[in-house]
Amino acid sequence: MLANLAVFLDRDGTLNEDSGYVTSPEQLVLFPGVPEALARLNDIGVQVILVTNQSAIGRGFMTADDFQLIHQKLVDLLQVHDGSIDAVYYCPHHPNEDCACRKPNIAMIQQAAVDFSLDLSRCYFVGDKWSDLEAASRVGASGVLVRSSDYSTAALQARDHGQFSIAYVADTFVQAVDWIVQELLQQQECVSEK
Repeated sequence: MLANLAVFLDRDGTLNEDSGYVTSPEQLVLFPGVPEALARLNDIGVQVILVTNQSAIGRGFMTADDFQLIHQKLVDLLQVHDGSIDAVYYCPHHPNEDCACRKPNIAMIQQAAVDFSLDLSRCYFVGDKWSDLEAASRVGASGVLVRSSDYSTAALQARDHGQFSIAYVADTFVQAVDWIVQELLQQQECVSEK
């Protein structure tokens, strides 16, 4: 296990198709290669932590129990390829509630950092929205944008306007994981050479 290090992941639009609101297990459709890519992160000993806004709960479109059923389907789909997620943090609040956990706010990430003794400056955050990249920037993690949804254009525009930096822009989640794995392996080589 790589100590003090995690890859944070957004869910909708990053791991699976973003159909507006995923409110039932049947609506969870993973992008191609996601389970295998997650298994690669598991294989090199990286903590994988899901951090997701789920305002559909606060809006009354689904319940927390519905969310758990959707997450169980995700777990089942990943297990087929020996992939797993170490922890899930989700914000159930409506955007108008002004909570501390809804991304780009960072309470979920800070809680994960405490729970897993993480050095956030060594962590990565993969997402498709500006709120994911803004959250990564606020905690000092390396933000990786996946251009897998219509929201990624706004994230690129925010970067271009100097709101935050993006460490890497990937066309797919698989490409994002390829880059992170390469970065981590290079870091390990540098450490072993010292």
